[in-house]
Amino acid sequence: MTKHIIYLFLFLLLLTDLSYSFVQHLSQPLDGDMAWNIIPSNDVKPILENPLGINAILKDKTYANPNRFFCHWSFREYFLSAPLFLQNFTEPINSIYLSCAISKIIIQIILIILLAMAISGTNNILKMDFIIAAILVSPLFQTNGYRTYMGIIDPSITYTFFYALPCAILLLYFSPFIRQFYHKKNLSSKIFFKILWLPLSIIVCLSGPLNPGIVLVFSMLLMLSNIRTNYLNLNQAGITKKIISATKMIPANYWFFLVPVSLLSFYSLFLGRYNSITISTLIPLREMYLKLPQGIYYQFTQKLGFPVLFIILTINTIIINKKFKTQEGKKILNIFKWIGIFSLCYILLLPLGGYREYRPNILRYDTIMPITLSLIFIFGSSTLFLLKSLSKKQKIWYVPVIFIVLLIYTNADKAKFNNNKCEKIALKEISESKNSIVELHNDCNVLSWDKVTEAENSDLNAQLLNIWGITKEKKLYYNK
Repeated sequence: MTKHIIYLFLFLLLLTDLSYSFVQHLSQPLDGDMAWNIIPSNDVKPILENPLGINAILKDKTYANPNRFFCHWSFREYFLSAPLFLQNFTEPINSIYLSCAISKIIIQIILIILLAMAISGTNNILKMDFIIAAILVSPLFQTNGYRTYMGIIDPSITYTFFYALPCAILLLYFSPFIRQFYHKKNLSSKIFFKILWLPLSIIVCLSGPLNPGIVLVFSMLLMLSNIRTNYLNLNQAGITKKIISATKMIPANYWFFLVPVSLLSFYSLFLGRYNSITISTLIPLREMYLKLPQGIYYQFTQKLGFPVLFIILTINTIIINKKFKTQEGKKILNIFKWIGIFSLCYILLLPLGGYREYRPNILRYDTIMPITLSLIFIFGSSTLFLLKSLSKKQKIWYVPVIFIVLLIYTNADKAKFNNNKCEKIALKEISESKNSIVELHNDCNVLSWDKVTEAENSDLNAQLLNIWGITKEKKLYYNK
Protein backbone atom coordinates (compact mmCIF):
# COMPACT_ATOMS: atom_id res chain seq x y z
CA MET A 1 0.00 0.00 0.00
CA THR A 2 2.83 2.40 0.95
CA LYS A 3 4.62 1.63 -2.34
CA HIS A 4 1.49 2.53 -4.32
CA ILE A 5 1.15 5.84 -2.45
CA ILE A 6 4.81 6.68 -3.13
CA TYR A 7 4.39 5.80 -6.81
CA LEU A 8 1.25 7.97 -7.07
CA PHE A 9 3.05 10.86 -5.36
CA LEU A 10 6.06 10.57 -7.72
CA PHE A 11 3.78 10.30 -10.76
CA LEU A 12 1.88 13.45 -9.75
CA LEU A 13 5.22 15.19 -9.16
CA LEU A 14 6.35 14.25 -12.66
CA LEU A 15 3.02 15.35 -14.14
CA THR A 16 3.32 18.68 -12.34
CA ASP A 17 6.83 19.23 -13.68
CA LEU A 18 5.74 18.45 -17.25
CA SER A 19 2.67 20.68 -16.93
CA TYR A 20 4.90 23.50 -15.74
CA SER A 21 7.18 22.93 -18.75
CA PHE A 22 4.18 23.01 -21.09
CA VAL A 23 3.05 26.39 -19.75
CA GLN A 24 6.62 27.68 -20.15
CA HIS A 25 6.72 26.43 -23.77
CA LEU A 26 3.38 28.12 -24.39
CA SER A 27 4.95 31.47 -23.47
CA GLN A 28 7.82 31.35 -25.98
CA PRO A 29 7.82 33.66 -29.03
CA LEU A 30 7.90 32.42 -32.62
CA ASP A 31 11.25 32.29 -34.40
CA GLY A 32 12.59 33.75 -37.61
CA ASP A 33 13.04 30.45 -39.49
CA MET A 34 9.43 29.29 -39.38
CA ALA A 35 8.15 30.91 -42.56
CA TRP A 36 11.44 30.11 -44.31
CA ASN A 37 10.73 26.39 -43.72
CA ILE A 38 6.94 26.27 -43.95
CA ILE A 39 6.08 28.35 -47.06
CA PRO A 40 8.88 27.33 -48.06
CA SER A 41 11.50 29.79 -49.32
CA ASN A 42 13.39 29.15 -52.55
CA ASP A 43 16.34 27.98 -50.44
CA VAL A 44 14.28 25.16 -48.90
CA LYS A 45 12.48 23.92 -52.02
CA PRO A 46 15.48 21.84 -53.28
CA ILE A 47 15.54 19.96 -49.95
CA LEU A 48 11.88 19.00 -50.16
CA GLU A 49 12.14 18.07 -53.85
CA ASN A 50 15.15 15.78 -53.31
CA PRO A 51 14.83 13.89 -49.98
CA LEU A 52 18.07 11.89 -50.34
CA GLY A 53 20.06 14.83 -51.68
CA ILE A 54 21.29 12.88 -54.71
CA ASN A 55 20.86 15.85 -57.07
CA ALA A 56 23.32 17.89 -55.02
CA ILE A 57 26.03 15.31 -55.77
CA LEU A 58 25.08 14.49 -59.37
CA LYS A 59 24.71 18.14 -60.39
CA ASP A 60 27.46 19.41 -58.05
CA LYS A 61 24.93 21.86 -56.64
CA THR A 62 25.01 23.54 -53.24
CA TYR A 63 21.87 24.49 -51.32
CA ALA A 64 20.73 24.74 -47.71
CA ASN A 65 20.77 21.59 -45.55
CA PRO A 66 20.74 18.87 -48.26
CA ASN A 67 21.20 16.16 -45.60
CA ARG A 68 18.37 17.24 -43.27
CA PHE A 69 15.25 16.40 -45.28
CA PHE A 70 13.25 14.76 -42.48
CA CYS A 71 13.63 17.79 -40.18
CA HIS A 72 12.38 20.15 -42.86
CA TRP A 73 9.59 17.82 -43.98
CA SER A 74 8.25 16.99 -40.48
CA PHE A 75 8.43 20.64 -39.41
CA ARG A 76 6.57 21.87 -42.50
CA GLU A 77 3.89 19.17 -42.43
CA TYR A 78 3.19 19.68 -38.75
CA PHE A 79 2.80 23.45 -38.94
CA LEU A 80 0.69 23.32 -42.07
CA SER A 81 -1.85 21.11 -40.30
CA ALA A 82 -1.66 21.39 -36.47
CA PRO A 83 -2.59 25.11 -36.15
CA LEU A 84 -5.55 24.73 -38.54
CA PHE A 85 -6.80 21.71 -36.59
CA LEU A 86 -6.47 23.53 -33.26
CA GLN A 87 -8.44 26.47 -34.65
CA ASN A 88 -11.52 24.29 -34.17
CA PHE A 89 -11.02 24.93 -30.45
CA THR A 90 -9.20 28.26 -30.16
CA GLU A 91 -8.41 31.51 -31.98
CA PRO A 92 -5.91 31.46 -34.89
CA ILE A 93 -3.19 33.38 -33.01
CA ASN A 94 -3.44 31.12 -29.96
CA SER A 95 -3.41 28.02 -32.19
CA ILE A 96 0.15 28.82 -33.36
CA TYR A 97 1.59 29.06 -29.85
CA LEU A 98 -0.41 26.03 -28.75
CA SER A 99 0.97 24.03 -31.71
CA CYS A 100 4.52 24.97 -30.70
CA ALA A 101 3.95 24.06 -27.05
CA ILE A 102 2.31 20.71 -27.86
CA SER A 103 5.14 19.62 -30.16
CA LYS A 104 7.78 20.70 -27.62
CA ILE A 105 6.19 18.87 -24.69
CA ILE A 106 5.67 15.73 -26.79
CA ILE A 107 9.36 15.70 -27.78
CA GLN A 108 10.33 16.37 -24.15
CA ILE A 109 8.14 13.49 -22.90
CA ILE A 110 9.56 11.13 -25.54
CA LEU A 111 13.12 11.97 -24.47
CA ILE A 112 12.29 11.51 -20.77
CA ILE A 113 10.60 8.16 -21.48
CA LEU A 114 13.54 6.92 -23.57
CA LEU A 115 16.03 8.04 -20.90
CA ALA A 116 13.97 6.46 -18.12
CA MET A 117 13.81 3.20 -20.09
CA ALA A 118 17.57 3.27 -20.68
CA ILE A 119 18.25 3.99 -17.00
CA SER A 120 15.79 1.51 -15.47
CA GLY A 121 16.03 -1.24 -18.11
CA THR A 122 12.26 -1.60 -18.26
CA ASN A 123 9.65 -0.53 -20.81
CA ASN A 124 6.93 -0.75 -18.17
CA ILE A 125 6.06 2.81 -17.14
CA LEU A 126 4.14 1.43 -14.15
CA LYS A 127 7.30 0.10 -12.48
CA MET A 128 8.81 2.06 -9.61
CA ASP A 129 12.30 2.08 -11.16
CA PHE A 130 10.92 3.73 -14.29
CA ILE A 131 9.06 6.49 -12.46
CA ILE A 132 12.08 7.21 -10.21
CA ALA A 133 14.33 7.43 -13.29
CA ALA A 134 11.86 9.83 -14.95
CA ILE A 135 11.69 11.99 -11.81
CA LEU A 136 15.49 12.17 -11.68
CA VAL A 137 15.95 13.38 -15.27
CA SER A 138 12.89 15.60 -15.72
CA PRO A 139 14.12 18.68 -13.74
CA LEU A 140 17.30 18.74 -15.84
CA PHE A 141 15.22 19.71 -18.88
CA GLN A 142 15.59 23.47 -18.53
CA THR A 143 13.15 25.70 -20.40
CA ASN A 144 14.65 28.88 -18.92
CA GLY A 145 17.16 28.67 -16.05
CA TYR A 146 20.33 26.98 -17.31
CA ARG A 147 18.92 26.53 -20.80
CA THR A 148 21.63 28.54 -22.58
CA TYR A 149 24.24 26.09 -21.23
CA MET A 150 22.51 22.71 -21.01
CA GLY A 151 19.24 23.25 -22.86
CA ILE A 152 17.51 20.44 -24.74
CA ILE A 153 14.09 21.84 -25.68
CA ASP A 154 14.94 25.11 -27.40
CA PRO A 155 12.78 28.28 -27.13
CA SER A 156 12.91 28.27 -30.92
CA ILE A 157 10.51 25.66 -32.25
CA THR A 158 12.63 25.31 -35.40
CA TYR A 159 15.70 24.41 -33.35
CA THR A 160 13.65 21.94 -31.31
CA PHE A 161 12.71 20.12 -34.52
CA PHE A 162 16.32 20.21 -35.77
CA TYR A 163 18.13 19.21 -32.56
CA ALA A 164 15.94 17.71 -29.82
CA LEU A 165 13.69 15.70 -32.16
CA PRO A 166 16.60 14.10 -34.09
CA CYS A 167 18.23 13.23 -30.75
CA ALA A 168 15.00 11.53 -29.68
CA ILE A 169 14.88 9.54 -32.93
CA LEU A 170 18.54 8.58 -32.52
CA LEU A 171 18.01 7.54 -28.90
CA LEU A 172 15.10 5.39 -30.06
CA TYR A 173 17.31 3.77 -32.71
CA PHE A 174 20.07 2.96 -30.21
CA SER A 175 17.75 1.96 -27.34
CA PRO A 176 18.06 -1.80 -28.16
CA PHE A 177 21.85 -1.54 -27.91
CA ILE A 178 21.63 0.29 -24.59
CA ARG A 179 19.35 -2.48 -23.30
CA GLN A 180 21.78 -5.17 -24.45
CA PHE A 181 25.03 -3.43 -23.52
CA TYR A 182 23.86 -1.99 -20.19
CA HIS A 183 21.03 -4.27 -19.09
CA LYS A 184 22.10 -7.54 -20.81
CA LYS A 185 18.81 -7.84 -22.69
CA ASN A 186 19.30 -9.34 -26.13
CA LEU A 187 18.54 -7.49 -29.34
CA SER A 188 15.42 -8.67 -31.07
CA SER A 189 16.08 -10.87 -34.09
CA LYS A 190 12.47 -10.78 -35.29
CA ILE A 191 12.13 -9.89 -38.94
CA PHE A 192 9.53 -7.11 -38.43
CA PHE A 193 11.89 -5.42 -35.96
CA LYS A 194 14.69 -5.45 -38.52
CA ILE A 195 12.37 -4.21 -41.26
CA LEU A 196 11.38 -1.24 -39.11
CA TRP A 197 14.94 -0.38 -38.10
CA LEU A 198 16.31 -0.11 -41.65
CA PRO A 199 14.09 2.84 -42.72
CA LEU A 200 14.59 4.30 -39.25
CA SER A 201 18.33 4.39 -39.96
CA ILE A 202 17.66 6.55 -43.05
CA ILE A 203 15.55 8.95 -40.99
CA VAL A 204 18.25 9.07 -38.30
CA CYS A 205 21.01 10.02 -40.74
CA LEU A 206 19.01 12.59 -42.70
CA SER A 207 17.67 14.36 -39.60
CA GLY A 208 19.52 17.17 -37.91
CA PRO A 209 23.15 18.25 -38.08
CA LEU A 210 24.39 16.14 -35.15
CA ASN A 211 23.16 12.61 -35.81
CA PRO A 212 25.75 11.37 -38.36
CA GLY A 213 28.68 12.28 -36.11
CA ILE A 214 27.00 10.76 -33.04
CA VAL A 215 26.27 7.54 -34.95
CA LEU A 216 29.85 7.11 -36.09
CA VAL A 217 31.40 7.82 -32.69
CA PHE A 218 28.87 5.66 -30.84
CA SER A 219 29.19 2.75 -33.31
CA MET A 220 32.97 2.86 -33.19
CA LEU A 221 33.07 2.87 -29.38
CA LEU A 222 30.46 0.12 -29.14
CA MET A 223 32.47 -2.09 -31.49
CA LEU A 224 35.75 -1.32 -29.69
CA SER A 225 34.14 -2.10 -26.33
CA ASN A 226 32.94 -5.48 -27.63
CA ILE A 227 36.32 -6.30 -29.18
CA ARG A 228 38.10 -5.33 -25.96
CA THR A 229 35.79 -7.46 -23.79
CA ASN A 230 36.10 -10.45 -26.14
CA TYR A 231 39.86 -9.98 -26.40
CA LEU A 232 40.33 -10.04 -22.61
CA ASN A 233 38.26 -13.22 -22.32
CA LEU A 234 40.25 -15.15 -24.94
CA ASN A 235 43.10 -17.49 -24.03
CA GLN A 236 44.30 -17.64 -27.62
CA ALA A 237 47.97 -16.91 -28.39
CA GLY A 238 49.04 -14.12 -30.75
CA ILE A 239 47.78 -10.54 -30.64
CA THR A 240 46.62 -10.40 -34.28
CA LYS A 241 44.76 -13.70 -34.06
CA LYS A 242 43.12 -12.64 -30.79
CA ILE A 243 41.94 -9.36 -32.34
CA ILE A 244 40.51 -11.22 -35.36
CA SER A 245 38.79 -13.77 -33.10
CA ALA A 246 37.48 -11.01 -30.81
CA THR A 247 36.05 -9.18 -33.83
CA LYS A 248 34.36 -12.36 -35.10
CA MET A 249 32.72 -12.81 -31.69
CA ILE A 250 30.76 -9.56 -32.06
CA PRO A 251 27.06 -10.52 -32.25
CA ALA A 252 25.65 -10.65 -35.79
CA ASN A 253 22.88 -8.22 -34.80
CA TYR A 254 25.47 -5.56 -34.10
CA TRP A 255 26.69 -5.70 -37.71
CA PHE A 256 23.15 -5.60 -39.06
CA PHE A 257 22.08 -2.58 -37.03
CA LEU A 258 25.34 -0.60 -36.95
CA VAL A 259 26.86 -1.03 -40.42
CA PRO A 260 23.93 0.38 -42.49
CA VAL A 261 23.43 3.38 -40.20
CA SER A 262 27.19 4.05 -40.19
CA LEU A 263 27.40 3.93 -43.99
CA LEU A 264 24.39 6.24 -44.23
CA SER A 265 26.09 8.58 -41.74
CA PHE A 266 29.17 8.74 -43.96
CA TYR A 267 26.87 9.56 -46.87
CA SER A 268 25.12 12.27 -44.83
CA LEU A 269 28.44 13.85 -43.86
CA PHE A 270 29.57 13.77 -47.49
CA LEU A 271 26.27 15.33 -48.53
CA GLY A 272 26.87 18.04 -45.94
CA ARG A 273 29.76 19.29 -48.08
CA TYR A 274 27.09 20.70 -50.42
CA ASN A 275 25.45 22.73 -47.65
CA SER A 276 25.49 26.35 -48.83
CA ILE A 277 24.90 27.64 -45.29
CA THR A 278 28.17 26.12 -44.05
CA ILE A 279 30.10 27.16 -47.14
CA SER A 280 29.02 30.80 -46.87
CA THR A 281 30.39 31.07 -43.31
CA LEU A 282 33.60 29.09 -43.84
CA ILE A 283 36.64 29.94 -41.71
CA PRO A 284 39.94 28.00 -41.47
CA LEU A 285 39.68 24.68 -39.61
CA ARG A 286 42.71 25.55 -37.47
CA GLU A 287 40.95 28.69 -36.26
CA MET A 288 37.87 26.68 -35.30
CA TYR A 289 39.96 24.25 -33.23
CA LEU A 290 41.62 27.20 -31.47
CA LYS A 291 38.14 28.31 -30.40
CA LEU A 292 37.38 24.98 -28.69
CA PRO A 293 39.13 25.62 -25.31
CA GLN A 294 37.28 28.89 -24.86
CA GLY A 295 34.02 27.23 -25.88
CA ILE A 296 34.52 24.37 -23.41
CA TYR A 297 35.34 26.76 -20.56
CA TYR A 298 32.42 29.06 -21.30
CA GLN A 299 29.85 26.31 -21.82
CA PHE A 300 30.62 24.24 -18.73
CA THR A 301 31.54 26.85 -16.10
CA GLN A 302 29.43 30.00 -16.39
CA LYS A 303 26.27 28.84 -14.58
CA LEU A 304 25.56 26.22 -11.90
CA GLY A 305 23.88 23.79 -14.32
CA PHE A 306 26.89 21.71 -15.35
CA PRO A 307 29.02 22.24 -12.20
CA VAL A 308 26.22 20.88 -10.00
CA LEU A 309 25.83 17.91 -12.35
CA PHE A 310 29.59 17.27 -12.29
CA ILE A 311 29.67 17.48 -8.47
CA ILE A 312 26.87 14.94 -7.96
CA LEU A 313 28.40 12.64 -10.57
CA THR A 314 31.71 12.84 -8.72
CA ILE A 315 29.98 12.03 -5.42
CA ASN A 316 28.15 9.07 -7.00
CA THR A 317 31.37 7.79 -8.60
CA ILE A 318 33.33 7.98 -5.33
CA ILE A 319 30.59 6.15 -3.39
CA ILE A 320 30.26 3.40 -6.01
CA ASN A 321 34.05 3.03 -6.29
CA LYS A 322 34.53 2.73 -2.52
CA LYS A 323 31.37 0.99 -1.32
CA PHE A 324 29.68 -0.78 -4.22
CA LYS A 325 32.33 -2.02 -6.63
CA THR A 326 30.11 -4.98 -7.47
CA GLN A 327 29.51 -6.21 -11.00
CA GLU A 328 26.67 -3.68 -11.34
CA GLY A 329 28.77 -0.91 -9.82
CA LYS A 330 31.72 -1.64 -12.10
CA LYS A 331 29.35 -1.56 -15.07
CA ILE A 332 28.21 1.97 -14.18
CA LEU A 333 31.80 3.14 -13.73
CA ASN A 334 32.68 1.57 -17.08
CA ILE A 335 29.76 3.34 -18.80
CA PHE A 336 30.89 6.62 -17.24
CA LYS A 337 34.36 6.06 -18.70
CA TRP A 338 32.96 5.38 -22.18
CA ILE A 339 30.76 8.51 -21.95
CA GLY A 340 33.93 10.48 -21.19
CA ILE A 341 35.65 9.01 -24.25
CA PHE A 342 32.56 9.66 -26.38
CA SER A 343 32.40 13.28 -25.21
CA LEU A 344 36.07 13.87 -26.01
CA CYS A 345 35.78 12.33 -29.50
CA TYR A 346 32.57 14.22 -30.19
CA ILE A 347 33.98 17.61 -29.15
CA LEU A 348 37.08 17.05 -31.30
CA LEU A 349 34.85 16.36 -34.30
CA LEU A 350 32.63 19.44 -33.81
CA PRO A 351 34.77 21.88 -35.85
CA LEU A 352 34.44 19.57 -38.85
CA GLY A 353 30.73 20.42 -38.89
CA GLY A 354 31.45 23.94 -40.05
CA TYR A 355 31.24 27.40 -38.51
CA ARG A 356 28.19 29.49 -37.67
CA GLU A 357 28.37 33.17 -36.73
CA TYR A 358 25.75 32.65 -34.01
CA ARG A 359 28.00 29.95 -32.45
CA PRO A 360 31.31 31.83 -32.29
CA ASN A 361 32.90 29.34 -29.87
CA ILE A 362 31.79 26.21 -31.81
CA LEU A 363 30.32 24.71 -28.62
CA ARG A 364 26.82 25.74 -27.65
CA TYR A 365 23.99 24.09 -25.75
CA ASP A 366 22.54 22.73 -29.00
CA THR A 367 25.79 21.30 -30.41
CA ILE A 368 26.65 19.54 -27.12
CA MET A 369 23.16 18.09 -26.65
CA PRO A 370 24.41 14.45 -27.03
CA ILE A 371 26.90 15.07 -24.20
CA THR A 372 24.21 16.66 -22.04
CA LEU A 373 21.85 13.70 -22.59
CA SER A 374 24.69 11.24 -21.88
CA LEU A 375 25.50 12.98 -18.59
CA ILE A 376 21.82 13.04 -17.63
CA PHE A 377 21.70 9.30 -18.38
CA ILE A 378 24.71 8.46 -16.19
CA PHE A 379 23.36 10.73 -13.43
CA GLY A 380 20.06 8.86 -13.49
CA SER A 381 21.74 5.44 -13.71
CA SER A 382 24.22 6.01 -10.89
CA THR A 383 21.65 7.67 -8.64
CA LEU A 384 19.04 4.95 -9.15
CA PHE A 385 21.70 2.31 -8.44
CA LEU A 386 22.69 3.99 -5.17
CA LEU A 387 19.09 4.50 -4.10
CA LYS A 388 18.59 0.74 -4.49
CA SER A 389 21.95 -0.22 -2.93
CA LEU A 390 22.38 2.09 0.07
CA SER A 391 21.14 1.02 3.48
CA LYS A 392 18.27 2.86 5.16
CA LYS A 393 20.78 4.63 7.41
CA GLN A 394 22.86 5.76 4.43
CA LYS A 395 19.78 6.98 2.56
CA ILE A 396 19.06 9.40 5.41
CA TRP A 397 21.83 11.68 4.09
CA TYR A 398 21.90 10.63 0.42
CA VAL A 399 18.22 11.20 -0.44
CA PRO A 400 18.31 14.84 0.83
CA VAL A 401 21.44 15.44 -1.30
CA ILE A 402 19.62 14.26 -4.43
CA PHE A 403 16.56 16.27 -3.43
CA ILE A 404 18.71 19.42 -3.12
CA VAL A 405 20.27 18.77 -6.55
CA LEU A 406 16.85 18.42 -8.19
CA LEU A 407 15.60 21.45 -6.26
CA ILE A 408 18.48 23.56 -7.62
CA TYR A 409 17.43 22.77 -11.19
CA THR A 410 13.73 23.24 -10.47
CA ASN A 411 14.33 26.56 -8.74
CA ALA A 412 16.61 27.81 -11.53
CA ASP A 413 13.99 27.11 -14.20
CA LYS A 414 11.86 30.10 -13.27
CA ALA A 415 8.73 30.95 -15.20
CA LYS A 416 8.71 33.63 -17.89
CA PHE A 417 5.08 33.74 -18.86
CA ASN A 418 5.13 36.99 -20.86
CA ASN A 419 7.87 36.22 -23.38
CA ASN A 420 5.45 36.35 -26.31
CA LYS A 421 2.98 38.96 -25.03
CA CYS A 422 4.37 41.72 -27.24
CA GLU A 423 4.41 39.48 -30.31
CA LYS A 424 0.80 38.42 -29.74
CA ILE A 425 -0.28 42.06 -29.57
CA ALA A 426 1.57 42.73 -32.83
CA LEU A 427 -0.06 39.73 -34.53
CA LYS A 428 -3.47 40.97 -33.41
CA GLU A 429 -2.63 44.41 -34.80
CA ILE A 430 -1.73 42.86 -38.17
CA SER A 431 -4.86 40.71 -38.12
CA GLU A 432 -7.23 43.61 -37.41
CA SER A 433 -5.58 46.18 -39.66
CA LYS A 434 -7.37 47.15 -42.89
CA ASN A 435 -4.11 48.11 -44.58
CA SER A 436 -2.14 45.86 -46.92
CA ILE A 437 1.07 47.14 -45.31
CA VAL A 438 0.90 47.40 -41.52
CA GLU A 439 3.10 49.68 -39.45
CA LEU A 440 3.65 48.02 -36.07
CA HIS A 441 3.70 50.31 -33.07
CA ASN A 442 5.28 47.95 -30.53
CA ASP A 443 8.97 47.19 -30.31
CA CYS A 444 9.36 43.41 -30.68
CA ASN A 445 10.24 40.76 -33.21
CA VAL A 446 7.34 39.17 -35.07
CA LEU A 447 8.12 35.79 -36.63
CA SER A 448 11.68 37.05 -37.07
CA TRP A 449 15.10 37.04 -35.42
CA ASP A 450 15.36 40.84 -35.66
CA LYS A 451 13.10 43.82 -36.20
CA VAL A 452 11.53 43.98 -39.68
CA THR A 453 12.53 47.43 -40.89
CA GLU A 454 11.41 47.05 -44.52
CA ALA A 455 7.92 45.78 -45.33
CA GLU A 456 9.09 43.66 -48.29
CA ASN A 457 11.25 41.61 -45.89
CA SER A 458 8.06 40.31 -44.25
CA ASP A 459 6.76 38.68 -47.43
CA LEU A 460 7.24 35.03 -46.37
CA ASN A 461 5.87 35.78 -42.90
CA ALA A 462 2.86 37.51 -44.43
CA GLN A 463 2.16 34.48 -46.60
CA LEU A 464 2.35 32.22 -43.54
CA LEU A 465 0.00 34.39 -41.48
CA ASN A 466 -2.48 34.20 -44.34
CA ILE A 467 -2.19 30.37 -44.53
CA TRP A 468 -2.77 30.15 -40.78
CA GLY A 469 -5.90 32.30 -41.06
CA ILE A 470 -4.53 35.12 -38.91
CA THR A 471 -5.07 37.45 -41.87
CA LYS A 472 -7.72 37.15 -44.58
CA GLU A 473 -5.25 38.25 -47.24
CA LYS A 474 -1.50 38.74 -47.38
CA LYS A 475 -0.46 41.72 -45.27
CA LEU A 476 3.11 42.96 -45.19
CA TYR A 477 4.33 44.62 -42.02
CA TYR A 478 7.30 46.44 -40.53
CA ASN A 479 8.43 47.83 -37.20
CA LYS A 480 8.04 51.58 -36.82
